[in-house]
Amino acid sequence: MAIQEIIERFALLLISIGIIYFFTNRNRTVKLHPMVNLLSICTFFMCYVFTRIEVSVGIGFGLFAIFSILRFRTDSFSIQTTIFIFVSITLSMLDILLPLDRIIFLAAINMVIVLAFVGLNYFEKKDESFNDKKYADIIVGTEVFLVLDEEAKRAFVREKTHFPYFTYHIKTIDLKENKVVVRVSY
Repeated sequence: MAIQEIIERFALLLISIGIIYFFTNRNRTVKLHPMVNLLSICTFFMCYVFTRIEVSVGIGFGLFAIFSILRFRTDSFSIQTTIFIFVSITLSMLDILLPLDRIIFLAAINMVIVLAFVGLNYFEKKDESFNDKKYADIIVGTEVFLVLDEEAKRAFVREKTHFPYFTYHIKTIDLKENKVVVRVSY
């Protein structure tokens, strides 16, 4: 593969991932960190190197183990983050591994994936059932909330919000100011 072809493929990847990153972060309460884009860049070059050298099955299992450990050692990802990671890995692997003599076909594949992502993102915003802004924060004292058992906490949240169905988690605990912020999703 010539250096010009690698540069063209890499530029195509950067444009595709940039567009997807922009539409993923647009109008969201939880934004993707810009460093997530490094995942697709690293995958791109890792796949390029692995196609040029002989690698054993052990390296593949080792990479899988590393990603599994990272997944269980970090915070849970949102649906949008998970989809972005999957799409960025897919695009980076396609952009470097797809054996083509023309870059046009590869650009068309990227365009289809990007347009599908943007279109689905648009429809997600229009549908109220996917709106990720259905939550309320309750600020209570630490001595009030933290001493309660699980059932009493649920009753307390139900009394304060009057939501029949909800989930909650403790967003922050500030012991200096003696307050707990409870995020209630409904």
